[in-house]
Amino acid sequence: MKDAEFNIDIYTLVEVLKMSTRYHYEEELAKINDSVFAMGADIEEAIDKTILSFRNLDTKLAIEIMKHDDIIDAMEYQIEEDCVNIVVKQQPIASDWRKIASYTRMIADMERIADHCGDIAIYVKELSAMAPVKVPERFSEIFNIMKQMVSDTFSSFTEGNPLKAANVIGMDDQVDKCFDEITREIAVLMKEQPDKIPQYIDYLLINKYIERMADHAANIADWVTFIVNGELKLKFTDRYKKESE
Repeated sequence: MKDAEFNIDIYTLVEVLKMSTRYHYEEELAKINDSVFAMGADIEEAIDKTILSFRNLDTKLAIEIMKHDDIIDAMEYQIEEDCVNIVVKQQPIASDWRKIASYTRMIADMERIADHCGDIAIYVKELSAMAPVKVPERFSEIFNIMKQMVSDTFSSFTEGNPLKAANVIGMDDQVDKCFDEITREIAVLMKEQPDKIPQYIDYLLINKYIERMADHAANIADWVTFIVNGELKLKFTDRYKKESE
């Protein structure tokens, strides 16, 4: 009788330990999810500041954006470390593996968006020290579309909404169209005002950084879809193959 009671107690203890381990595992996974959300909110704020800095050629704000990049880098590193730790210490099930793998890829794209905010801030600082020039009007449009893409991407993540994520991916074509039109306009302005070429080179680079930010937002949206339903259809552009034809 005592042996039977002992076996029951051991069985109960094992089950309790399993439940406790699972609870801590889910708690750690939720913490990572919250950290990704916090990083996204921080990046949205950085984008808002970048747009404001660009419009006003605000060097003070540009410097603030550049300095803040270290904080976003630290957030990325911490999330990466948390993802590695949960894989090493726990045994993620298939759906959780999708989340963890997606988190590591998402934060890489998020960090690149933040880097491009800093890149644009560098050129804002340069432009503020040069003679002002006419700025292509569609810069406002391309900034707004990119900002909406990033915002919708992060909300699709928090909502677990693959339809919203798919809409973000579709918006990338709008950014590409704006990018091409701004590039052509800047080329014309360079011909008309050769003495202002240095300024327009900076604007060309800013245009490219905005386009890349939109690409990263589309990548994140792809990973959101993968988390929700397991479908991964990343949009790749093989420009080397295209240029070789």
